[in-house]
This record gives sequence, structure tokens and C-alpha cells, in this order.
Amino acid sequence: MSESIWIISRPEVTRSLWSPPRIVKAAWAAIVRCAVRRSAVARLRDLDGDALKDIGLARSEIEKAAYGLMARRETQARPDHS
Repeated sequence: MSESIWIISRPEVTRSLWSPPRIVKAAWAAIVRCAVRRSAVARLRDLDGDALKDIGLARSEIEKAAYGLMARRETQARPDHS
């Protein structure tokens, strides 16, 4: 009896982690992430050196930035010229 209560109170235990809908959903999410990152890399490569410098990237860091492998840099406060 206590076993059936445990299963009823924890329905996520009875679901399969590798059900076909979950596999398809995970595969589709991976494909979308890959496409978005490749698009970001292409757009960043199209920028000139000055534009990359303005956003704080070197050309050699484009792939790392697009794939989230870089730590965010602290931005320096710019003086207010008002």
C-alpha cells in the first residue's frame, strides 16, 4: 500500500525520461540553438574591427562569445559629459 501512495504522490517517477516526444523536443531544441549560434557567428564576422571593439570583442573571440564560453566582462563606467 505504501508503494502505491508513493507513486501517486510522485507521478514524475512513473514517466520515462527517454520517451519519444522528449527526444524529439530535445533534438529540435538543439537544432534551433545551433542555428541561432551559427547565425550569431555569421553576423559578428560581418562586423568590422571597430564595431567589434565597440561591443568588446576581438575577432578571435567571436565563436566563444556566440557559444557562451566567455565570462562577461565588467563594463567600465564612462564619464558623463553633460
